[in-house]
Amino acid sequence: MTTLSQHRPVGPTATNSISLIRSTPPTPSWLGEELAKTLVEIAGDRRNHSLLRYHKFTGSINDREVGAEWLSLRLGHAPNPSRIIITNGTQNAMLLAMLRTVGSGNTLLVDSVSYYGVRRIAALLGIAVVAVPMDSEGAIPMALEDTIARSGAKALLLQPTLHNPTSMVMSETRRRELLDIARRYRISVIEDDVYGLLVEGGPPALAQLAPDITWFATGPAKCIAPGLRIGYLVAPTESEAEEAFRPLDVVTTWHTSPLSAEIMKSWILSGIVEKLRFAVREEAKERQSLASTVLLRQSFQSHPNSLYIWLNLPEGWGQQAFVNAAASRGVILRTGDMFYVDSSLPRRQIRVVLGSPETRGELAKALMILEELLNGSPSQ
Repeated sequence: MTTLSQHRPVGPTATNSISLIRSTPPTPSWLGEELAKTLVEIAGDRRNHSLLRYHKFTGSINDREVGAEWLSLRLGHAPNPSRIIITNGTQNAMLLAMLRTVGSGNTLLVDSVSYYGVRRIAALLGIAVVAVPMDSEGAIPMALEDTIARSGAKALLLQPTLHNPTSMVMSETRRRELLDIARRYRISVIEDDVYGLLVEGGPPALAQLAPDITWFATGPAKCIAPGLRIGYLVAPTESEAEEAFRPLDVVTTWHTSPLSAEIMKSWILSGIVEKLRFAVREEAKERQSLASTVLLRQSFQSHPNSLYIWLNLPEGWGQQAFVNAAASRGVILRTGDMFYVDSSLPRRQIRVVLGSPETRGELAKALMILEELLNGSPSQ
């Protein structure tokens, strides 16, 4: 089993505070050495003498062919490379999908509690976002039908595997129910699968169940390394991929860095990507176990392979008061408000990121501080 370093020293820019904000995967101690070797290999390859001279826009055919093999881990087979757009991250992929399937002045449906970045992208594009009521499995089918009928939405965006922030994993049955509704109402589905490869033996991706209506967005940022700036968007067809990229081909920098694409290609072919994925998955399990031990008396939602928990605050604690109290003890949190699309829902949760601290020791220290606060009261 590959494990991650528990004793890596804090870098020179670190402070005494411990941040539990960014859903960053923990970094294996051997990654720096592996990156150095890869860069030497890339520099020594004569075929790369003009690597930094040209944009790759949707990615070279070779980049997309190699990416298709990696995507087969989630899609059951390698998609046609002509359906793939290589982007500068998963959020860039979602922007392209939202622009193509929804468009300015129209409506996108999302879970009533969902990743806040989606709304920022939608606001940039002039897209209205409407919440679909959800339960412990995600969007409720009957509620989805009602919301489509009321809103006239063009697309539905879901994160069915390790939903951010709840860590929910939607069952295959629920996935099929929602896809049937989307097909019946002729709306597109955008699948944010950035955490999908962390789950062991999970349900098939929406894009595997309904490739004809699903736009599949993913990348290595959350399951491998966020600094590897590359993402993948798989469109339903080759023509849809072409149409999605055409409006932005010369007016944005949504294409990835050629160097990032070369590193990703090298790591896919050499097996480093898989080694990293398993290392992050194992460390996530260890950190979830640590959280369950330290926060034994607390209530929260999570999953063994998730990098975060959705913590329920006890009576008496408001979100901002708890965030302020934690900050005074050196633990940095954000309120959960940013995840709520439906403003009528009670707001009693905070996302606590387990992958952000450099070491398990730092995480344990931060969680013990939270445990002390949760067992106290705002006046203490």
